[in-house]
Amino acid sequence: MSETDARLSIGEFSRVTWLSPKALRLYERRGLLRPDVVDEYTGYRYYRPSQAERARMIALLRRVGMPLERIGAVLDAAGDERRALLDAYRTDVVRAHERAVALLDGLARGLLDDRPERGEGAPGADTPGEGGPEVSSRDVPERHFVARTVRTTVADLPSHIERAAAELSQRAGAAVDRSGPLVVVYHGEVGWESDGPVEVRVPVTGASGADGVEPAGSELFVDVPYGEVQFPTILRAFDAVRAAAARHARRPSGSPREIYLDGDPFRCQVAQRYVRTRG
Repeated sequence: MSETDARLSIGEFSRVTWLSPKALRLYERRGLLRPDVVDEYTGYRYYRPSQAERARMIALLRRVGMPLERIGAVLDAAGDERRALLDAYRTDVVRAHERAVALLDGLARGLLDDRPERGEGAPGADTPGEGGPEVSSRDVPERHFVARTVRTTVADLPSHIERAAAELSQRAGAAVDRSGPLVVVYHGEVGWESDGPVEVRVPVTGASGADGVEPAGSELFVDVPYGEVQFPTILRAFDAVRAAAARHARRPSGSPREIYLDGDPFRCQVAQRYVRTRG
């Protein structure tokens, strides 16, 4: 049988791989699975039987929810690199599942029950046990940092933060200050459609090689419960800090931020720097 005779039409290849022609055309456009031949006159697409294995791999990765961009990287890798990419995605899936379970647990406990709205001057918004998160204040030292600014919606925010932090840590090398927290500064609104920008800061031990320095100052902060370290439940913490600052007549200095302690994505605080007033 000649090589031409061995080729499968898109319909035949679809039946072999259990992928629809529509899906095959999408994977072709994304560069994941190109036909062996496209007839220049008819536009008919033909595949080699040996391409079925790659097609099935794409289908399996899509079944576990892997985005097409990450599928491309997995397909192009081999051996230990492919295993590392799959392990990284598995970690992301487990974290997403843990966040979903935590959110469901919070809903079951009534964390998101409808409550009467509070004005900024109403009592209890920063008092524990009265419906709002507890807001505390602290002095913070001067800290040098390396930084990267990204634009992202909330759907991809965790992965963007993780990748940016890893790249910054690699760039800083031995200068990374392990005693300091990872800080994510929100210079713009991040939502399902709005995309920031967001600045990821990794602390370093000195000015050499640093991208910037944040002077010593004071900040209000909230410890975010495990189940609320995700959008939109984390917005309660931002609202509580904002209300506390207004109530105590503290003028914000800089943008609101998330602080991740010990590199743990579930040990999070929401904070706001403010100008210290004399009194």
